Amino acid sequence: MNRFPSRRAAVAALLVLATAAAQAASFPTRPIRLLVGASAGGTTDTLAREIADDMTKTLGQPVIVENKPGAGGNIAAQEVARAPADGHTLLVSFTSHTMNASLMKKLPYDPIADFTPVALLAKVSSVLVTRAAAPYRSVADVVAKGKSAPQGLTFAIGGTGSSLHMDTYEFEVASGVQVTQIPFKGTSPALADVLAGHVDLMFAPANGARPLVQSGKLRALAVASTKRIAAFPEAPPITDALPKYTTNNGWFGVLGPAKLPADVTQALNAAVNKAMQQPKVRARLESDGSAPALGTPEQFGEFLAADLKHWASQAKAFGIKPE
Repeated sequence: MNRFPSRRAAVAALLVLATAAAQAASFPTRPIRLLVGASAGGTTDTLAREIADDMTKTLGQPVIVENKPGAGGNIAAQEVARAPADGHTLLVSFTSHTMNASLMKKLPYDPIADFTPVALLAKVSSVLVTRAAAPYRSVADVVAKGKSAPQGLTFAIGGTGSSLHMDTYEFEVASGVQVTQIPFKGTSPALADVLAGHVDLMFAPANGARPLVQSGKLRALAVASTKRIAAFPEAPPITDALPKYTTNNGWFGVLGPAKLPADVTQALNAAVNKAMQQPKVRARLESDGSAPALGTPEQFGEFLAADLKHWASQAKAFGIKPE
């Protein structure tokens, strides 16, 4: 029997393994692209740039942030899903990555199968705000007024299909108050109409509401969390007043294309976790109402799977049909 073909195959396999090991050991071999599916200057972009600086020092190659806004993060996510699985193209994802599967009939990628989880960065809580001159001093005041008002209350929606939008649905269900949703093309115009008194209330991102609360223009009634957060120490958790309220945390995380080599994934996870432990990063996140998160790629994968199911359940409960 001729054994040479099998020997050649064995040698070839060993060469492939050796090459792969050498590549993983030398990773990265060129600059790393860190894609952000949001505009420059926002929370996601700022966080991406902060971790990129430290990752550059750790990995020895430039980590370059590229903004690819649009379609709820889908444009950036699709590019990363189609990128080579070598760790040189990554995505800084956010809540819409898992939420979009429940809001859109068809995505150009699978939010789980087409990506490799690298690291969860942070979880974010929103805050229920009203203008300072409004009569509401607590969530109980809002509920009482809402139930007595013939037409209920108006809530500004700073981003249709966002976690802030889901917070509004959840408030309506948990409180029994009739809510009229007023959609806006972004957080800033929504906050402007709340400040002007054209809309009663709003679930706002903590970083956008904090300066307005600190200046006395807005009043923070509660945080959409189960505990107080550093950004609004005087605002109680909304679950204190509404025990049935299901909190909808926003989040940020880093993903790579599917089938990223384990050694590369671990190297990236270690670099991201190190960056997230820098005092300036943690201080800014906490002041913005975010809770820094450290963990393994496996833990982030479990989180993504659970979050996908959570938003599907929320969409079904609120009667939201994919478009």
